[in-house]
Amino acid sequence: MTPKSEAPIRLTYELDAEPTKVWRALTIPEYVSRWLGSLPCSDMDDEPAQDRIELRLISAEPGTHVRYSIKDNEAVSTVTFQINANDKGGTTFHIVHEQSMIAANCNFPRQRLAA
Repeated sequence: MTPKSEAPIRLTYELDAEPTKVWRALTIPEYVSRWLGSLPCSDMDDEPAQDRIELRLISAEPGTHVRYSIKDNEAVSTVTFQINANDKGGTTFHIVHEQSMIAANCNFPRQRLAA
């Protein structure tokens, strides 16, 4: 049996909020915390490790995209948020979620993380 490939998950939404508001929600730690349920990992040191999502900024281009590495338990993935102004005064919001690594002891079809 051949394992299934883990293709990126791609989602697109049309938001009523203007791009600057969406950008703030993606980049200000307090807003990111409310939205994603996590703070960037440098701000989370007082929380128990097993109860948090670790979030690290990989790259950002002001006003257009931000990319985070997200670790939830042993799964590590990359999520890219892209924002564009739409013709209604709102934002076209793209999310691309790519699985980066899987723990060697998990039940996914393919092992990717060396033990």
